[in-house]
Amino acid sequence: MSESKPVPAPNPAFFDHPAIDHLIAVTLELGAELWVHKERARVLERLLAEKGVITADAIDSYASTPEEIAALRAERDAFVQRLYGILTRESVPATPKE
Repeated sequence: MSESKPVPAPNPAFFDHPAIDHLIAVTLELGAELWVHKERARVLERLLAEKGVITADAIDSYASTPEEIAALRAERDAFVQRLYGILTRESVPATPKE
């Protein structure tokens, strides 16, 4: 007679409390997002400064258009949902308890 094994959820839990798993996932996602943006900003600033087209100060003082602001708000909302939406997900233990 074979013992039935639990089917893992799409979001398996590795710690006793799911909030810990959620916080780790948020931290990893935030770190990945932040690194991509930092690296892109660094390259953008360096290339533009080297080409003499723009300076870091010009980037800092840039004023967005109303259309850009609306698009950025939508992007921000999606970003927040990706980061913090995970806190509302349900999960099951990744390994059965003995």
